[in-house]
Amino acid sequence: MLIKKVICHVAAFQAEEFSKAQSKWRELSKVKGFIKQAGGWRTDEDGHLTAVIVGVWENRQYYEEFMAHSHDQIFANTKQNDTFQSINVELCEADDVHEIFRQLDLRFEPEWTVLNT
Repeated sequence: MLIKKVICHVAAFQAEEFSKAQSKWRELSKVKGFIKQAGGWRTDEDGHLTAVIVGVWENRQYYEEFMAHSHDQIFANTKQNDTFQSINVELCEADDVHEIFRQLDLRFEPEWTVLNT
């Protein structure tokens, strides 16, 4: 499986708008090869907010098709562009998705969870 980890630094005044926008990624549920997405907040020792979202795909091919054909439109529909200060995306392969989610030190946001339908 392909794992996509998205890390966004979010200013406190942007947190509510970021969260609302992140909850609008429901369109992913119908994308071929998509399995699951979930995430939440982490606060560092200085009080800065970091949003972490983990997406799970059957394989890299399905993910690349999504990025080429659907991602930009879904992103535009969420109006999430101005809700964070920076973004970092990491991709990796994994067999145990449950372990990846267990390792995240997050306050999970249920509204951010999207499952394949």
